[in-house]
Amino acid sequence: MASRSHQLIAGLVARKMRLGGYEVVSFDGNEGLIANISLNVPPIIKKHRPDVIGINIRNKKICIGEAKTDSDLSSKRTREQFRDYSNLITKSGNLCELIIGIPRSSEKKLRKILLYLDLIGKNNISYVWMPDELLSKKENEF
Repeated sequence: MASRSHQLIAGLVARKMRLGGYEVVSFDGNEGLIANISLNVPPIIKKHRPDVIGINIRNKKICIGEAKTDSDLSSKRTREQFRDYSNLITKSGNLCELIIGIPRSSEKKLRKILLYLDLIGKNNISYVWMPDELLSKKENEF
């Protein structure tokens, strides 16, 4: 089960997604944080299941959202997700947008990882950070 911090960051990612014109269509976690309706769990894309998926019906674009705690950023799995999701092309030929949510204190670590993966400066990748003061020091389970 995802930690409380991870869930809060995923909710922030979903909010940024909605502000970008996407409708959140699937969410892996406590969707009560973002909607009054029940959402499906995202499907596995390549080898991993994203935290949030949104669709912009108007321009036929898809957005994938990933929430990461500081400890998540160090994993091989995270690097694979960033690489896979940022290079995903839809059937309509559009590159998927990737929104990464992190704690504020992890911003330098994320930039270092994106640089290592040669993903820094890609137009389809953005991130949003959660103030550390809003995240629990102890990873409580929902």
